[in-house]
Amino acid sequence: MQFSVERTFSGSEVRMLKKVTLIIVCVAILTASSLAQSDIRGVDFKNFSFYPFCAGEEAEKVTVRNGEFSSEKKMDDYVDRFFFRIFSVTYGDLNRDKKDEAIILSVCNTGGTGNFSEGYVYTLRAGKPVLLARIPGGDRAIGGLREAKVENGLLVVDRNHPELNQASCCAEYAAVSRYRLNGKKLNPIGRAVSRELYRPQRVYFRPGTSKTSLEIEVEEIKRLLIGARSGQTLTVSFASPNRENIYASLLEGEADLTAGEDGFVARLKQSGDFVVQIQNTYKLPSKVTLTIEIK
Repeated sequence: MQFSVERTFSGSEVRMLKKVTLIIVCVAILTASSLAQSDIRGVDFKNFSFYPFCAGEEAEKVTVRNGEFSSEKKMDDYVDRFFFRIFSVTYGDLNRDKKDEAIILSVCNTGGTGNFSEGYVYTLRAGKPVLLARIPGGDRAIGGLREAKVENGLLVVDRNHPELNQASCCAEYAAVSRYRLNGKKLNPIGRAVSRELYRPQRVYFRPGTSKTSLEIEVEEIKRLLIGARSGQTLTVSFASPNRENIYASLLEGEADLTAGEDGFVARLKQSGDFVVQIQNTYKLPSKVTLTIEIK
């Protein structure tokens, strides 16, 4: 036998339940707000207002939504375009207060071919994000920012080398610099360390074979070093889910070249090392299966 018991709350009890519910909701909201305001990671820098210098002679306010901002203004004889994007947000303790700072990297385009990068270091003060310092960048290969992170209390900045690269469109070298945050100033520690971005990797064939296959992941560019003799034929072909964004080329070495949609055939005119370049123009890394044969 089952019994059903129903109870009707009085008006005062209903009002009390509503008050208790309201208190619980308010406490939850205040707790979440307090947690967000005590940790820089609670700040949404992809929906935030920045003051970059790339927008004009003076720093101007730019508010990003989902990490981006763009605008167009019709002028008398042209369209004034502006694009700003946040491409990196990392965290680490830079001022040794046992709380993280946020390191944000941005890039902007003012309608031409230049893409100017700039970085920002933010901390929390009284629950609000405050700009501590700016990280100088550059235009694409000439000083353009690649990465910034905190290691052992120092800010490590990886940028395209401002002096070794020969053209602003194409970076071949990077420079890694370290800084210590002193108040609102980033003081360099030691000298920047240069590095080659796309150092070729040697391709080896198994003894008695002249053909090999490689599985590689290409973020931007991969270069391969292949030894061969004059008169031989070098065939390079590839397969990739993003085939339309992958290009194979012979970067170094004298040869008569026949290019195809998925590779090339080269009749070699000298003996020595040949550099093959695999380039990915897609915005994300792509997996590529390479087949290399020498006859």
